[in-house]
Amino acid sequence: MGFLAPSASICYFQVTGTLDAQKKFSDLPEKLSAEGFRSIEKSADELSTGWVQLDDYDNSDFTSSTICWRDDYLCFSLRQDRRRIPAALLKRQISHLSEQFLATQPTLNFIPKGEKENIRDQARSLLMARTLPSPSFADVIWDTEKQLLRFCSLGQNSIDSFQGLFHQTFPGLRLQLFHPLARATQIIPEPQQQALQSANRAQTENILEQIEANRWLGTDFLQWLFYRTLNSDSRYQVATPGPLLAEQPFTAFLDNRLVLIGGGQEGVQKIVVAGPQDHYLEVKAALQQGKLLEEATIHLQQNEDDGWKLTLKGEKFQFGSYRTPMIRPENDPESDPQAEAEAAFFTKLAAVEEGEQMFNSLLKTFLTLRLGNQWQEEKEAISDWLEK
Repeated sequence: MGFLAPSASICYFQVTGTLDAQKKFSDLPEKLSAEGFRSIEKSADELSTGWVQLDDYDNSDFTSSTICWRDDYLCFSLRQDRRRIPAALLKRQISHLSEQFLATQPTLNFIPKGEKENIRDQARSLLMARTLPSPSFADVIWDTEKQLLRFCSLGQNSIDSFQGLFHQTFPGLRLQLFHPLARATQIIPEPQQQALQSANRAQTENILEQIEANRWLGTDFLQWLFYRTLNSDSRYQVATPGPLLAEQPFTAFLDNRLVLIGGGQEGVQKIVVAGPQDHYLEVKAALQQGKLLEEATIHLQQNEDDGWKLTLKGEKFQFGSYRTPMIRPENDPESDPQAEAEAAFFTKLAAVEEGEQMFNSLLKTFLTLRLGNQWQEEKEAISDWLEK
């Protein structure tokens, strides 16, 4: 789903490198156009990847900066068209061409190895030319002031394609996954920075090691929130910068779906608990056995009418199916369509940023406890509760 859809999955990146504050409004669109999407409908190519407009997935022209800029947000989309040939269909075509080849070579009882490869390539080319490509799209919202980039897909193949094309398009810039430790570093105050670095279990600055070695950030946070969901009023206050006022109250709790993982004799085990639960006895039993909460649906609410929901992927802090309050556009026949589109974008963006601010505030509340002197007491309270 796209950024403007009722819900969208978001993978967060930080952009590093130097951007000219003035030239970016012309330079970045030019670079997007240079790597714009090229259709393969009239060819036999298997794959085409490129940039298209956020509001028009068939258009890769960014010559006008107004097409992709919304204030300091650069908005565009990744489009991938891929032809996929069913294995059974390819096998049938190879068999048909093999029979034709043997019919023209009566002295041969079998097809030589080299000819088999030629037949296979010929079969693929014939089927490719007759197969329509399947398109996929993923929106990109790049805050060039904060250097925070939102990529609206969690598929690993899509993420890999995006990173590769981004680095090809903007060779002077680098993408870094906004992983849990990086997010934590940004939101906690200076006095706790040393405590966070002491808790960092990674030995190097390598991003993959930073993620893998600090999985505790996600699992401890989700277990703590699970405990708080069932043993508190779930009330919190806004404690990080953003569009919401400081100390504005909100509620946060887990519900609907939880995923636990743990080692077993047959390898890694995964337990999925979905649907309404009374006491989450199955989850409590799994946690007692040493399983870890890796993924959960988090609800954030300011009041009964305004609610946010996201499935937190604890390993990388990606937001799955991130749903914000409904956008209700005004249907005025005399309104400017472009102005309406921009208004819808900024309304959605504000809702997304409000939810992110509440999530960051919730995470900051946890980190303040987790890195402080009271964590051992809280940890013992959680253990005692799980054993009841």
